[in-house]
Amino acid sequence: MKRGLTFIFLTAVVAFGCVSNDGPGQGPATQLDMRHFQTRSYATTDVRMAMKAMLNVLQDLGFMVNSADADLGLITAEKWANIEHTKKAVKRAQKDEVPLAASVVLECTANVSVHGDQCRVRVTFQKKLLGTNGAVMEARVVDDAAFYQEFFGKVDKSIFLQREGI
Repeated sequence: MKRGLTFIFLTAVVAFGCVSNDGPGQGPATQLDMRHFQTRSYATTDVRMAMKAMLNVLQDLGFMVNSADADLGLITAEKWANIEHTKKAVKRAQKDEVPLAASVVLECTANVSVHGDQCRVRVTFQKKLLGTNGAVMEARVVDDAAFYQEFFGKVDKSIFLQREGI
C-alpha cells in the first residue's frame, strides 16, 4: 500500500512539478518568451479539427474538459490529484503549525484561431495547491518551456491523426 501511495505521489510531483525554468542566474521568463513557447502554428485553417485534436490530447492526459467553444476557439480543462504525505511530514507540519497541501490542480486554457493560412494554438497552464479546506494555498503559471514543448509534441501527433482520420 505504501509503495502504491508513494508511486502516486511521485507521479503527481513529476506531472505537476514542471513549474519554473528559473535556474542559477536566470530570472523568470518574460511575457514575450512565455507567449512564444505557449504558441504553436499548424498548416491548416480547420479550427474545428485543431480543437478536436486538442480535446483528444487533454483527455488522453487525464484532464476533465470544463468548456469548449468552437466559435471562440476556447477550451478550458483541469486535472486534479491528491497529495499523499508521509506520517513524518504530517507530524513535522503539525509541530511547525504549517499547513500541508491536500491536492494539486493543473488548469489549462487553450485558444485556437486562424492566422492567414495557418491555425495558431496557444495554451497556458496554471498549477494550484489546495489546502484541506479547499482554499488555494498557492497558484503559479507554468513557465517551463520544456513542459509546453512536450505538450505540443502530443498535439502535433494528435493533429496528424485527426488529418488522417485515425
